[in-house]
Amino acid sequence: MEGRRLKVGDLVKVVFPYGEEAVGIFVEYEGSRCTAPFDRARVFWDGEIYSTPLEQIEVINESG
Repeated sequence: MEGRRLKVGDLVKVVFPYGEEAVGIFVEYEGSRCTAPFDRARVFWDGEIYSTPLEQIEVINESG
């Protein structure tokens, strides 16, 4: 996610190290402005919100 800020509602693909993928919705960056730059985000998929490393997130479609 270098050089791009995710926006609430962005449709994202989460790519797991073992080859699986999930489609989800970006909710928010995890942490506070004091710990920036952020390295994790909260992503909604499979009916729950999960803490997800930014390096595993790819944008599929930006929110309006």
